[in-house]
Amino acid sequence: MTVFGNETIIKNIVECENAAEGDIMDKLKLHDRLEQALNNVSKTSTFLDQFYGLNYSFSDGTCSIEFEVEDFMLNPISYLHGGISAFVLDSAMGYLCNKEMGAPTVTAEMKVQYMKGVSSGKLTCVAQFLKKGRRISYVESRIMDAAGNVLTHATATFLTVK
Repeated sequence: MTVFGNETIIKNIVECENAAEGDIMDKLKLHDRLEQALNNVSKTSTFLDQFYGLNYSFSDGTCSIEFEVEDFMLNPISYLHGGISAFVLDSAMGYLCNKEMGAPTVTAEMKVQYMKGVSSGKLTCVAQFLKKGRRISYVESRIMDAAGNVLTHATATFLTVK
């Protein structure tokens, strides 16, 4: 198994970006973003949290994530990529479960509904419990635009790992 260092990962991603048609993001910005994300990974913040610029907060049994839609997050038809939306929805629910349950949790299943596309702006994702159990919990999350319009909605089942 070959293990790549941070510089090799960054070089490979930038080379892929250079080969892509319609160069969207400035290469130096991408390089800096990747390097910052790789250097700031911790037990409370993953590489993808850092790379996508996710800002987490908790209050009153909810987890909120704020982030700005950027060009590199868009799909080929210029809307926020569904996989990124699903990642943010799942992350909000997962961080909420981990914090509230006091033990690690994992996603057992998740359903995502895409209601409206978005190409730019600041978005907020809010997760809350539908039913909290000792071992199994049911959670929902929504991504909303600045006007409060629901863009994406998810429900999920989380298992507490003991």
